[in-house]
Amino acid sequence: MAHAAVLSLARAGATDFARTEFVRLGLAVSDDPEALSLGGRLLKDVALSAEGARRRAFARASARAYVAAAASGGGRYGLVNAATMSLLAGDMGQASELATGAIDLAGQPAGQGEAGYFDRASRAEALFLLGRQQAAADMLTAAVAQAPGSLSAHASTLRQLSMIAAEIGAPTSWLEILRPPATAHFTGHMFTAREPGEEAALKARMADLVRAQRIGFGYGGLAAGADILWAETLLAAGGELHVVAPLGLASYVETSVRPFGERWVGRFEACLARAASVRFAARDPYAGDDEVFAYASRFAIGCAILRAEGLSTRAVQVAVWDGRSAAGPAGASADIAYWRETGRPQAILPFERPAPDAALAAASPATSERGVKAMLFIDVRGFGALHDAQVPAFFEVIMAGMAEAIAGLSAPPEHVETWGDGVFLVFDQPSDAAEAALVLLETHRRLNLRARGLPRHLALRIGGHYGPVHLRVNPITGAQAVVGAHVVVAARIEPDVAPGAAYVSEAMAGILATRHADRFRCGYVGRTSPRKSFPPVSIFNLSRR
Repeated sequence: MAHAAVLSLARAGATDFARTEFVRLGLAVSDDPEALSLGGRLLKDVALSAEGARRRAFARASARAYVAAAASGGGRYGLVNAATMSLLAGDMGQASELATGAIDLAGQPAGQGEAGYFDRASRAEALFLLGRQQAAADMLTAAVAQAPGSLSAHASTLRQLSMIAAEIGAPTSWLEILRPPATAHFTGHMFTAREPGEEAALKARMADLVRAQRIGFGYGGLAAGADILWAETLLAAGGELHVVAPLGLASYVETSVRPFGERWVGRFEACLARAASVRFAARDPYAGDDEVFAYASRFAIGCAILRAEGLSTRAVQVAVWDGRSAAGPAGASADIAYWRETGRPQAILPFERPAPDAALAAASPATSERGVKAMLFIDVRGFGALHDAQVPAFFEVIMAGMAEAIAGLSAPPEHVETWGDGVFLVFDQPSDAAEAALVLLETHRRLNLRARGLPRHLALRIGGHYGPVHLRVNPITGAQAVVGAHVVVAARIEPDVAPGAAYVSEAMAGILATRHADRFRCGYVGRTSPRKSFPPVSIFNLSRR
């Protein structure tokens, strides 16, 4: 259990906390080969994020840990990782010696499945380190044949071998066998039923595009017209369908499916039943605010890009569009313009709309002002155990440190609330909220708590989310209030955050991956703990690039 917990933190990119837990849980003094390999993995993560002498020093330490793992029964996996880290440390002689040892290790390749895959992938890595690229390519082909559906394993090997190739200046085209299928955001116009021949022709073009782009995962809505056709085409090709609904399903059908013809409703339900996942931008009925549709599209775009990053593959947008720009925040033209700003590839199928299609169901405009905001909930782990005499120091050191950090932000929060050790911050832009979260964590780590009589285990936990909220005035205090279901999402993330870390929702992680991938990294952690009347949500560890 300790090994699994620390490995999950490492995979999420929470390297500092993973290293702390590695020591606290006793893994640092274990002679178990898996614990030793995990220690090597943590040192490797530090090395890969460093430069110069620090990079080489941590690479050498990682290599020693992997050698120890191999000596304790870690076998070929330990040796080949030690060889790779020796390469990063600048010791090519030791890298060659260890790689040769990995290849010469007694035993035939393991059988089928992931065990067989990883054994052969390790052999391929050792061959590559020895400069035997063709033999490495042949072994890699054999590895993939053992577990063709283990896409996460393929992506992990792709990252490792690409890193080696960058280190030695080798080509990478032979590694494309490891590249998982592309992820896609799909979009297009809503329209009423077309003649059977016209629809069949459009779906044939869609199928050709899905094959040409090698799309295996699709994210988008399920409105009548292009959305449903994309979903049917993707499912027919054997891909995964991931639906992002802007509203509760009943309202979604009444606003975006049934008005375009009853025949779309059955197709909507059939696609929904086969979807690999269904996410909700909101679960409320339509209230006349089209911004929720734009938010849902950006949520779906972020999910597609996050999935591509996790699998080390391509993200592409596929669209059915008439080429006309449309007013308003939502729709095919808005989706296309938003994606185009990211510089990622698009594939657009031209579409003629000779007559206006049905419009969205009319609704009364929302009576309260709304906006899409980024939110942070901040809590201090251990505050409740403080003695009364320590509370003044807590406010003079920790809360004052947070105040100073917030005041120094280049983009300060639009709204601040605080109670006890809790702080709620609201920002217009997710990137500003992400920067604030990391600055707060960095500021807290620099505090000398012991000098003021405070326990060192006091640590910030920050939960973040991005979503539509109501902007009102509190009738009791007369101050601005930010309220709504999405505020609750942000609040529910914070209790599951590892001390000293910031976790964000999938919606916020997706926006950061879409527009700010050069600044922030969001590693998948898992899902929040189930709570009464609150479904679990996916959460991501936030860190700097």
